[in-house]
Amino acid sequence: MPLTTPVTSPAVCVIIAARNAARTIPVAIASALRETEVAEVVVVDDASTDNTRDVALAADDGSGRLAVIRLDVNRGPSSARNIAIQASR
Repeated sequence: MPLTTPVTSPAVCVIIAARNAARTIPVAIASALRETEVAEVVVVDDASTDNTRDVALAADDGSGRLAVIRLDVNRGPSSARNIAIQASR
C-alpha cells in the first residue's frame, strides 16, 4: 500500500554551550546551520572573557535560525544548556 502522506524530517534544535570559544564557535555554528533539518541553533555564551558572543553573532547566515544568549555570570555548561532549552522555540 503506498504512503498517502509525505514523510518529513523532524525539526531539530542544536544547542551550543560556549565559554571562551571565539576561535571555534564559527565552525560549529556554520556546521549546524548547513543541516537542512536544523530549525534552530541556540548558542549560550557562558560569561566568556573573549568575544565569543560577537563572533557567534557574526556567524549568522541570515536564515533567522540563530539565537545567541549571553550570560553575565558563569553558570557552567549544564546551566547554559538548560537556559538554551528554555529559550528554544
